[in-house]
Amino acid sequence: MISVESYGWHKGFYNDKNFSDSLRNIRYDDFFEYPDDLEFPYDSAHELLRGSCHHFALSLNKMLGYSAYIIEGNNKRGFHAFCQIYKNNQCFYVDARGITSSFDEFMCVASEFVKDEYTIRAIEDDDIEEWKNNSNYHAEALVFAEAVIEKFKECYILPNNIPNKIIYPKVP
Repeated sequence: MISVESYGWHKGFYNDKNFSDSLRNIRYDDFFEYPDDLEFPYDSAHELLRGSCHHFALSLNKMLGYSAYIIEGNNKRGFHAFCQIYKNNQCFYVDARGITSSFDEFMCVASEFVKDEYTIRAIEDDDIEEWKNNSNYHAEALVFAEAVIEKFKECYILPNNIPNKIIYPKVP
């Protein structure tokens, strides 16, 4: 975990100069043979952050037991799926970028999909069923997300030595 003045603590691809580029460099064909299908949407892990975040959250839930959530606009026009971890009375947000303790840092991507007032709620069975029915590549997305999590597991697991209280530096 790295302390960042304006954001608190984070790890994973949050530490990279450009997390989007880092995720784009994790290719589907690094794990699986790319299908002969012009509409196949998974070139890279970047799609697991923007577009298939729900698949990534479901895979985190399955593999690491994290609680999966949706932040959705009250107008129901957009959402971002993610997981939360509570440790030492601190909330951490997890998606394909890694883990952050900063809601503001987490919202840098979530706000692209949630433009107005929002609600955060647990992912429900009805959500999962809708995602299955509305995707021709649901199973492939889940397997890809699981492969990314397995290979980069350290990005998605909190260390045991998290401080009981995160102290944010004072801004002059």
